[in-house]
Amino acid sequence: MNHLQVGKQGEALAKAHLQDKKYKIYDQNIRLGRDEIDIIAYDTAEKMLVFVEVKTRSRYDADFLPALGLTPRKKRALRRAAWKWMQLREYDAPWRIDIILVIGTRVQRHIKQMH
Repeated sequence: MNHLQVGKQGEALAKAHLQDKKYKIYDQNIRLGRDEIDIIAYDTAEKMLVFVEVKTRSRYDADFLPALGLTPRKKRALRRAAWKWMQLREYDAPWRIDIILVIGTRVQRHIKQMH
């Protein structure tokens, strides 16, 4: 599997994970200018819009943590994309950015972050 296929598989697993947790999926792979959002969902338990960044690895790597895959530049791009999306839809309610780590065929970690 090439890296694009691994990424797509990871996003599909992350989406299924969110649906299992009763999140409502709004959209996927949204491009806003040069920025991208992997998944946009609604956390029904916390009543909050969630912009999800999915980090996927085909196999376990002890040195890899999802937070390390999110550079300051990537964090700024995610916030910028979230703001653009919310402005386009005039959304003004609670929101956050989450990271989901997928290794192989399993979601290993779901980190709920605030913006």
